Amino acid sequence: MEQIRTTIRMPAGLLKAIKDIRNPEEFPTLSDFIRSAVEHYVKELKRKKLTEECLRLAEEEDLAAWTEVDFAEHAERITRAERGEL
Repeated sequence: MEQIRTTIRMPAGLLKAIKDIRNPEEFPTLSDFIRSAVEHYVKELKRKKLTEECLRLAEEEDLAAWTEVDFAEHAERITRAERGEL
């Protein structure tokens, strides 16, 4: 994966809060922590958007067909979609 170096600005209070909660064993550098937090945030935004889209589609569909769905396969498809594989 290509990585690009960038500089970010943040308030001193936020930086202090990050340093207070960062586990140095799990995240050896501040950069590791921020990258992980941003990845988590992006994943949550994608999950929220997908949920909203599913709810929107569910309002338009007859959900009786879902009684015959293989939910394990459906869950796998959702997981793959979250990883960007679909």
